[in-house]
Amino acid sequence: MNIEGNIAIICITENGKNLAIKIKSLVNNCVVYQIKNKKSYLNVQEKCVHIVQKKLSDFVGEVFNKFDYIVFIMATGIVVRSIAPYIVSKFSDPAILVIDEKGKNVISLLSGHVGGANSLTNHISSLIDANPVITTATDVNKKASLDMIAKYLNAHIDNFRENIKEVNSMLVNNRCVGLYIDGGYKVDTRGFKLIESSKELKESYLDVNIEKIVVISNKKNLNKDIEVLDKDNKFKNSYFSEKIVKVIPKDIVIGIGCRRDTDSKLMLDSLLKFFDSQDIDAKAVRTIGSIELKKDEKAIIDLSKTLQVPFEIFSVDEISKVDNLFDKSDFVKKNVGVYSVAEPVAYLLSKGNLIVEKHKYKGITFSVGRVKI
Repeated sequence: MNIEGNIAIICITENGKNLAIKIKSLVNNCVVYQIKNKKSYLNVQEKCVHIVQKKLSDFVGEVFNKFDYIVFIMATGIVVRSIAPYIVSKFSDPAILVIDEKGKNVISLLSGHVGGANSLTNHISSLIDANPVITTATDVNKKASLDMIAKYLNAHIDNFRENIKEVNSMLVNNRCVGLYIDGGYKVDTRGFKLIESSKELKESYLDVNIEKIVVISNKKNLNKDIEVLDKDNKFKNSYFSEKIVKVIPKDIVIGIGCRRDTDSKLMLDSLLKFFDSQDIDAKAVRTIGSIELKKDEKAIIDLSKTLQVPFEIFSVDEISKVDNLFDKSDFVKKNVGVYSVAEPVAYLLSKGNLIVEKHKYKGITFSVGRVKI
């Protein structure tokens, strides 16, 4: 299993230290700390252990926001008292695990879903032959959870906290929640009522027994698929209805080429016009990119800030390896050193999954790739 992020393992006793060393040998990105108030010396074999000569509660405060995962090998009560002053939200707190020093039980204590504590609990348990203790309601009831779906898809959801809480509560309490997947995404569907087509989606919107509908799509105009007639035979757009929760996977990458000193507003307006024509939701953008020559291009930098996504650059050598796959421009070759920019960059960003060829807007060129999730 690939655990994304760094892991702190904190222990107190010698048994706990030995277990921590064992886990470190089996899991990547681990740092082991042993709390000792008295001066201590390590064996040569234990140089991977950092001795901490201060109170546990003080040390927890120092590392709480520095690690993605914190694993405590000690009693649960001690851990609860130590982390209590620093807990803010399951959407921002690190994943907290607790393991007894004999390694019999691994407890997912905090940030089980979004933080990844449940996943790491199962992973470590399998490695040390321990009992995973997971108490989140959706897991206990063998149901999917909307926050885990969003995390897996790296997705955007408007009013994230409120929608996550409401949908998960409905699933746990066996209320009817529809799920419409547009785009072939593979997600956990346990507990949902699957909606197979846009026609069925319209029918589901009118079905009073279906209280909520989760729609997974990177399209901007999915409302065309879920447009229905109200009682007065007027079109009622359920895209804006409270019944619909749209999950937007961030799997779209944009390759950009442009003239020097392109206006930032023109860049943004052109991209939004492009998205309209291609039916792409701007919230689905994962990354934008261009050639290294454009690394200081203000319009692209401003665009990355507006979209709140990374701006990646590629060298002439990197682009030259793939630009033969696309239409060639001798003018572009003369000015920037490669035959094209937008398409090769989108191709590289998406690892070969180009879905929209180049489109030009007043000296700006866009191309789209889709990252496979």
